[in-house]
Amino acid sequence: MPDQRNIQREIDVGHYGKNIPPPPESPNFYLEDFNLQYLMRRYLPPSMHQWADRELTRLGARVAGPVDERAAYTDKEGQPRLVKYNRRGEDISQIVKNEGYLKTVKEVYGTGIVGYLYREIPELGRKAPYLYSYLQGYLVSESEPGFYCPVTLTLSAAHLIDRYGTPEQKETYLTGLTSLEEETLYEGATWLTERQGGSDVGANLTVAAEDPEAPGVYRLTGEKFFASNAGAMVATVLARIHPDRPGTRGLGLFLVPWTKPDGTRNRIYVRRLKEKLGVNAVPSAEVILEEAEGYLIGDADKGFKYMAEALNISRICNAVAAAGIMRRSFYEALHYARERHAFGRPILQYAMVKQTLAKMLVELEVNTGSTFDMIHRYDQVDAGEAGTEDEVMVRMLISLIKYRTGEVAKEMTHQAIETLGGNGYIEEYVTPRLLRDAQVLTVWEGTANILALDLWRVIKKFRADEVFFQVMHREVEGLTHPLSQPFKSDLNHRLQQIRENLTFFKTQPEEILTYYLKPLSDQIVDVYQLVCILKEAEDQAGADGNGRKFIVAELYRQAHFESSTPGRFKETRLPDLVYFDDLVDYRKVDVEVLQSFQGTIT
Repeated sequence: MPDQRNIQREIDVGHYGKNIPPPPESPNFYLEDFNLQYLMRRYLPPSMHQWADRELTRLGARVAGPVDERAAYTDKEGQPRLVKYNRRGEDISQIVKNEGYLKTVKEVYGTGIVGYLYREIPELGRKAPYLYSYLQGYLVSESEPGFYCPVTLTLSAAHLIDRYGTPEQKETYLTGLTSLEEETLYEGATWLTERQGGSDVGANLTVAAEDPEAPGVYRLTGEKFFASNAGAMVATVLARIHPDRPGTRGLGLFLVPWTKPDGTRNRIYVRRLKEKLGVNAVPSAEVILEEAEGYLIGDADKGFKYMAEALNISRICNAVAAAGIMRRSFYEALHYARERHAFGRPILQYAMVKQTLAKMLVELEVNTGSTFDMIHRYDQVDAGEAGTEDEVMVRMLISLIKYRTGEVAKEMTHQAIETLGGNGYIEEYVTPRLLRDAQVLTVWEGTANILALDLWRVIKKFRADEVFFQVMHREVEGLTHPLSQPFKSDLNHRLQQIRENLTFFKTQPEEILTYYLKPLSDQIVDVYQLVCILKEAEDQAGADGNGRKFIVAELYRQAHFESSTPGRFKETRLPDLVYFDDLVDYRKVDVEVLQSFQGTIT
């Protein structure tokens, strides 16, 4: 397989630069990621392949170069800052961002990461599915997951206004949210969390009262304690429209612009910006609404339902960002291990380093593959091409994959730092920023506890456990390649364990049930992810006889379906060492070779 660093391709910077190809040795996060290229071809329609390959190549060069450089500056010297008052002492609550960050805003939105979901791609005469936007988000997150948060919120705001907004709201605000041009672009924000509520959204106190002198206009008063992307033009805000209805039932969803249609400032004030551990690119603020002008989105009684729908988009983005951080962590660790010499040879030649890198690669590849499998299912549901079974599966998988990817990203940044040793802890390297940025992914859009409770709600409300068993048994039986057969017993055994555990849980009091919900989530996601990587393995084996992904599947099975510490250490046929070069260099491993040595991997 040729070294992708030496492949000559025309790479420009989209709408905003000159067509100057970089030198061949310039890094490109797309060209060097063979697995992402595979997933693009696997899930996008063939009519999009050539165009998407070209556009993702361009984006891969930008995020590996100038976007990454700007991200490092923003993280340290260039963080957003609040200008609270003007020279006359008036509260202007202006949030100032550095010029490099604004260039990234211009370039990334200009690629259609939001816009092409709602407007036709000129060259193709069709809109893009969500999966294409998430491929872009994965690449962006390798360099700037903090900026991907505002993209996420813009995606969510656009979805809500497109689905439930009035024609006037769509004309004024959806057009801006989906713009490809800096001059007309509106970024989105979501203001949900309040000081007394947190994850308990039903405790929100912000109120909305219709203006008696302006029908259709509401006045919102209250405090949002963790307002992400403060300063964005379009915020979607939950507020209590029915004070007599407690909990989430009394909440409506509102579009609250930073600047009113007549050009005057809305009554929105920023108390302070939050000082965070990481993702410093996104301004997170304490926001005060003092009879701020807002416009009801959709049905007044369905605000929480709408926001939960948008939350699914944000949770997918969270998983995509986690996969991007995983990829960058592996990329940095692998390249460092190839170049770093210790005791007379590259550290990549040492078995323990190979073991660590192989583990990182397996988690990266399996988590990325299962994330895009879930996104593909989501696209089918979003397009109305799926039935109730698929809708329930997607609802269940979004929580599970968000939970798993966040945990793995956090662990992989630690492993990358350990591979780099002392250098990995130095701020001149990217690894400390990756570690800090990854930490929030287990918190944003729901902690592990919240996600586990969400899983149980879906099981109770939609019988999602039965749907999961039906789908997984069908997909396990659909694995027909000879190299897949040894995996089936483990999968069926685990499915039976899950069924027995669920039968037990349904008879237990809440304290016992919730105690085991996270281990249950792990059991379920293990099955799903192993099935996903086996389907990919069969796809590649059928296409060109490449059995490499079967090795990935076996290493994942060993890590997740066997005891982590065997009683006796006697195995000498170690697939992560035997096939290490094939794994990390994405070489073709002939199926016949694996079949003749099947005992090595099963």
